[in-house]
Amino acid sequence: MNIFSLDWYLIAIIMFVGFYCMLASRSIVRQLIGLEIISKAAMLTVISAGALSNNLIYAQALLITMIVIEVVVVATGLALLVKNFRLHGSADIWTLSSLKG
Repeated sequence: MNIFSLDWYLIAIIMFVGFYCMLASRSIVRQLIGLEIISKAAMLTVISAGALSNNLIYAQALLITMIVIEVVVVATGLALLVKNFRLHGSADIWTLSSLKG
């Protein structure tokens, strides 16, 4: 077993932890934390694939783009959290449907 197979197993475990975090909770904060865990696993996947194919420069360029997109997604999620908390006083994901309009 080489080092890359161990990387892929670790990435799979991190991905499943993120999915479980998103599926098992109703809090927006925990949902965002699960999304962050999944995005970190995706970033590790890109770096590991870049190292495996000897294209680390392209992998790092793609990683910078992923970080920028991740910041925008988290900022939007936190804005939804603040708006929901001001209206309802909770961070429950099921009360987001009242923000329509």
